[in-house]
Amino acid sequence: MSGIDRQPRRWTSAEDQTLREQVDAQQAQGGGRDWCQIALALPGRTNKDCRKRWHNSVAEGLRKGQWSKSEDQLLTYGVHHHGWQWTKVATCVSSRSADQCAKRWQQSLDPRLDRSEWRENEDMALLAAVERLGRHWKDIQEQYLPHRSKNCVKNR
Repeated sequence: MSGIDRQPRRWTSAEDQTLREQVDAQQAQGGGRDWCQIALALPGRTNKDCRKRWHNSVAEGLRKGQWSKSEDQLLTYGVHHHGWQWTKVATCVSSRSADQCAKRWQQSLDPRLDRSEWRENEDMALLAAVERLGRHWKDIQEQYLPHRSKNCVKNR
């Protein structure tokens, strides 16, 4: 089953409870988290589904919403020391998941991003790209406007 063929499906409270129980059971045994083993208890969910759900929604202690200046500083420190190894970067920030760290860096903090006013040639490139690729913002950003963030391209 490839990721492309799968339809997204909302997590149920029962699945979240099973996920908590599986993680707690593994922690009680003193080992690290084996997401493949955890996924066996959740039919229709992959190891990646379980890991992402845990880190993004179920685990305690993660912040949501606006980033603080200190979190941005910790994120910058983490990226300078670990590059784009987002799981390691997230350990530096501690209050955010790896996915949150990656998105914040790629959309806001990366110093290579162009935050200036849009130029006419960029607008023309964007229109041509949308005509060619549709609303595939990541592809448009990567191929036509690599110094703009994906979110900036989509919003424009």
